[in-house]
Amino acid sequence: MPAKKCNIMIVGFGTVGQGFFELLNSKKEILGNRNCEVSEIVDIKFGIIKNPERDVLKRIGEQKTVALSNDDVIKAIKESKANIMCEFTWVNYRDAEPAFSFIKAALESGKDVITTNKGPIAVRFKEVMEIAKRNGRSVLFKGTVMAGTPSFNIMKLLPGSEVIKVRGILNGTTNYILTRMAEGVDYPVALKEAQEKGYAEADPTNDVDGYDAAAKAAIISNVFGWNYGMKDVKIKGIRNVTREEAAAGAKLLVSVDRNGASVGPEILQNGEILREVKGVMNAIEIETDTLGKIYVIGPGAGRMATAQAALTDLMEILGKEKSLN
Repeated sequence: MPAKKCNIMIVGFGTVGQGFFELLNSKKEILGNRNCEVSEIVDIKFGIIKNPERDVLKRIGEQKTVALSNDDVIKAIKESKANIMCEFTWVNYRDAEPAFSFIKAALESGKDVITTNKGPIAVRFKEVMEIAKRNGRSVLFKGTVMAGTPSFNIMKLLPGSEVIKVRGILNGTTNYILTRMAEGVDYPVALKEAQEKGYAEADPTNDVDGYDAAAKAAIISNVFGWNYGMKDVKIKGIRNVTREEAAAGAKLLVSVDRNGASVGPEILQNGEILREVKGVMNAIEIETDTLGKIYVIGPGAGRMATAQAALTDLMEILGKEKSLN
């Protein structure tokens, strides 16, 4: 019996969207996903591209396109015949728009959703999941925490194991800055280096003031049933960390358990695994009732690393569909 045709709609064709398109096409044979195709790409800058060829990345800048409004995108989502929408648009920690409306439109028109956007999951998790349940669809979001490196999803391999507490270094930008400060570089110089290397934005607020890490703390809390929103996370950034504190082991630490969630600089002791995580690497420590502490260290951002997360989610959705048929 031939595999069911899988049509994927990509909404947002920037760095991650392009990375996912490339990765999916390069891995289809290995993964046995020959019937999986990107049926359309929707992007406010590039417009709507139907049935994109594999070389679309080479031609994307050459095509004459019509810029889209958010309403145009929502209309395209509703009219699409795709089974799955991959949402890769920009993050907004105030009200999660327009990503929330894009996800809502996809779910209500019968599509499963994969997103790497922290906004809707950190700020409006309950609403998103209620809409998904009402429409009998799935929303997967592995890429919101540590990109494609296993994080909260590793617990799917441990049936019955309960999570007691999660700690982590979940922002590569601040970890790079603190690593350089520990080596004797002043904060402004380390920040400028991070910006020059592409690790930090021109406006680094979300990273250095802890908002990006706080979004991940909220997401982790929702995954494990502690249900904190971003507004519930206690946040302190790294702007006031000294070189001496960085040298003594200060890290921007995410900490989440049933009693609360926080993000802030914390001096870790010699011998602690998280203290040894350097540069832009991310790391997560999950304390469980059956295995004690589990550690995973790896890339937490980047074009291909985040695309891997979306591919992981795609395989999970396809696995569920296969088990139902």
